[in-house]
Amino acid sequence: MCCCMENAIAISIFLLTFVCQGSGQCKMLVCRFSPFRRSQTKLTSLDNDFNLCPYIIIENVQNNAENVITVKTQVRAVYPWILQAKRQNPNLKIVLAFVVFTFFDMYHYPAKRSELFQACVKHLRDNGFDGMTIELGDRSPSKDSFANFIQDAQNTFTEEARRTGKPKLLLFGDLTYFYKYIQRNYDLPRIYSSTDYVIFNTLPVGEYSWSGLESLEALGRRHHSRIYRLDPEDTFNLDYYFKWIVSLGAVKSKTIVSTNLEAIFYYNDRPPQIAPRYLIVRFIDYGEVCDFLKKGGQITRVLNISPFQVNAQDLVFYDDEFSVKERIKYIKKTGLAGFNFAYIEGDDFRENCGRGKWPLLRALSEECSKT
Repeated sequence: MCCCMENAIAISIFLLTFVCQGSGQCKMLVCRFSPFRRSQTKLTSLDNDFNLCPYIIIENVQNNAENVITVKTQVRAVYPWILQAKRQNPNLKIVLAFVVFTFFDMYHYPAKRSELFQACVKHLRDNGFDGMTIELGDRSPSKDSFANFIQDAQNTFTEEARRTGKPKLLLFGDLTYFYKYIQRNYDLPRIYSSTDYVIFNTLPVGEYSWSGLESLEALGRRHHSRIYRLDPEDTFNLDYYFKWIVSLGAVKSKTIVSTNLEAIFYYNDRPPQIAPRYLIVRFIDYGEVCDFLKKGGQITRVLNISPFQVNAQDLVFYDDEFSVKERIKYIKKTGLAGFNFAYIEGDDFRENCGRGKWPLLRALSEECSKT
């Protein structure tokens, strides 16, 4: 996310993508899209399948100190695309996400909060949005401050719906993946009681570099999107994190798990006769993963689920159709509300893998729709 100027709140339009309403299992399947990545990924409106993604997001709108909503050029360029897609798919819903960087004025002056949320409602309604998600990060002065902020937003949405007779705008909370911020900044019971759903983000990159000869089992522990624990002490996985936030008051039936399914490419910059040193090179999309796989090498699955490839100096941790389906099975088994595909650009929309566009997205949708 981009930083914003002092006394401003950055907003991102949060592509909430495809809500699968089913038999109480996997109710929400959410994807995130960034207009700021379009120049890099070359993703266009023609690449999207809006039957898979009826909920769409746009990143980084801002409001200034006077609570006027301002839209950056890259974001404004996407508005016609989004609205056209919504006309093509009547079930499409667009949720606007706030990334709150500076809270002081909003927390300490109720009139400013009221002004902000009224401006939000106007922007949402005028531009065809269906709700918003509020992201905190690490800048809340107290647990009560943020909980009050969320509650005021929900109260504003509820009152506007009562007054106008329109469907209530949706409100999502958004939790960082850093343990210390959750413990310090979030009153989870209050946040859950004041939102329709809460998105919690899991598993950042574990390490950007490391040295030493490691077994395949040891390398597998470094996979950034593992689902299950390898042992009782293993904390770098979805299962541990999910159970931990539930112990703090998270409500399973309102929780949407968010994972960045982009692969991570590491490179060993040392010759074969010296113990390796792996350095992170970049995140890559699934189409690029398939390019790596075509070169050969050894593929290993952590707990027979999460794949990674070692080929000469290259190491790639990634997800494929099988592993993302296992993630949906976990969500169904544990009673979670759904899954957020953070950054749909991480899928193969160029058909590099030879299995059509959006293989990960289609696998998620297929598994989510199963009863």
